[in-house]
Amino acid sequence: MLGANIFYSEYNILFAILSLFIGIASVFLIKDDKDFRGLLFFQIGGLCLLSATYLTGNEHLLYKIGLNYNFVTFIEMLITLLASVMWINAASELHDNRPANRESLTLYISLGLTACVYYAFIFYNQTTAIYVSAAFAQICLALLFLSSLLRFNRQKNIGNGLLCLAICILLGKLLISAFLYKYGWLNLNILNWLWIYVFVAAVIFTKFSILQNDLRKSWNTIDNLNIQINNMIDLSPFPIIIAKITGDKVLMINSTASALFGISKKEAHYHKISDFFIDEVNRKNFFTLLETKHEVHDFDLLVCDLINTAPFWLSVSAKTIQYNNEMAIYMAFQDITLRKERETHLQQQADKDPLTQTWNRRYFEKLVPEYIKECIKKSQNFSLLLLDADKFKNINDTYGHKTGDKVLIELAQICRSSLREDDVVARFGGEEFVIFLNNTDSVSALKVAERLRQNIAADKIFDDKNNAITFTVSIGVVSSEKTDSLEILLRQVDDAMYLAKNNGRNCVALYNEEQVGALMAHKQGNVNRNIHPVFENEESEEISLLDNYDSKFL
Repeated sequence: MLGANIFYSEYNILFAILSLFIGIASVFLIKDDKDFRGLLFFQIGGLCLLSATYLTGNEHLLYKIGLNYNFVTFIEMLITLLASVMWINAASELHDNRPANRESLTLYISLGLTACVYYAFIFYNQTTAIYVSAAFAQICLALLFLSSLLRFNRQKNIGNGLLCLAICILLGKLLISAFLYKYGWLNLNILNWLWIYVFVAAVIFTKFSILQNDLRKSWNTIDNLNIQINNMIDLSPFPIIIAKITGDKVLMINSTASALFGISKKEAHYHKISDFFIDEVNRKNFFTLLETKHEVHDFDLLVCDLINTAPFWLSVSAKTIQYNNEMAIYMAFQDITLRKERETHLQQQADKDPLTQTWNRRYFEKLVPEYIKECIKKSQNFSLLLLDADKFKNINDTYGHKTGDKVLIELAQICRSSLREDDVVARFGGEEFVIFLNNTDSVSALKVAERLRQNIAADKIFDDKNNAITFTVSIGVVSSEKTDSLEILLRQVDDAMYLAKNNGRNCVALYNEEQVGALMAHKQGNVNRNIHPVFENEESEEISLLDNYDSKFL
């Protein structure tokens, strides 16, 4: 059987120092953690008792420095009292996680100090002092043991079980030392150190248990936060969609977005974001911008739902986030269909002639240069037509301006119905209309102009008195076969229109430099009258709105 003589060897000091170091180190490891406050008090009390034990065994060292028996006994009892106070606090902490009652603790310390003074200085009796000190330690340690058992009963884990075992070993050591010291084979010095190792193991397992509980609480907190976030997203008045970056598969959709796109939240993960985007170019621009900057604000997208209703406009703000441990896109939408309709209406008001609903001059000068660039890039010709209503002033004077407006409206309608969708019709003002013919040479342009002239001449309108009114136009034609400068072509088509007027009106004239030169020479001879020579014998003057045209957009 193991006895105290196992430490009567050359390794006794080394083992003692190592155990003491581990015991003290465990105090520093747990001193800042409030969950270990009870364990800290127990450990400090145990180290105090260990000090008292070695002090009792080496009293002769204190006598050599001049201390008497009474003072040494007082020190030993005081250290034991300190250990018992620590264990009282430890018992309270282990029981309900708070320090011992101050009033009760003050009373106990007062009585303990009185006992120490009385048995050390007044009624000196070393045996009685040993029993009183043992009573301090054993009663408090027994109370601590009961508290640890209650703690183990509340939380059955390895850490609490090892704590009970450490306290039990220390209590057993005290009982053996106090009552069975006469039996040498029972006074096991190994108990002085064994409780320290058991206690350190209890600290480790308790710390592990606390970390495990904290981790579980953290995961529960994260789960609760995720639920709250999902609820907040679902209750948001704005449509919100979360989708994967790779493959843009929908991961989550809130109720507002579900109603907007016509899909249920359960079947949302079967769809992709691209399923709702109509404009392919706009969709690519959106994802390119998101990939570059990782967030997009107020990007306008034309989308559709799965109920096959009319397309509608949304403004989307998006950001890349981490969702369920994968990279995703968080998108919030705002319906801007009404705003887009108002913008379109305002844009049309700004770009279109309010009477004839053809493009106005400003928009023509903005749009046509882009068409010309495409024609040049594709090595295609284009042509311009300039239409001018013949003797339009006579119509206004004879039938009134209201009838004149009907003539212009009808003229514009015939042009739109007789041309292609990508041809551009614009009212330059008054009774003049300019037409841009895409991918058209001079031969084809003449055919188009002649067809227009015939359709207009064959048409008629009715005034307020139901009188049938016919009207004709003179059309000038020019093509880009010699130049692609819009400024030059507009001047040439204006001259071509004058040629048509000079040829008797209600006809089509292709730009001819020699004929225009002769006509202009005749015009210079009539500079004092400020009228075109074609109209010099007319009672009323007709002046082209393209006279003195100065383009500023090329």
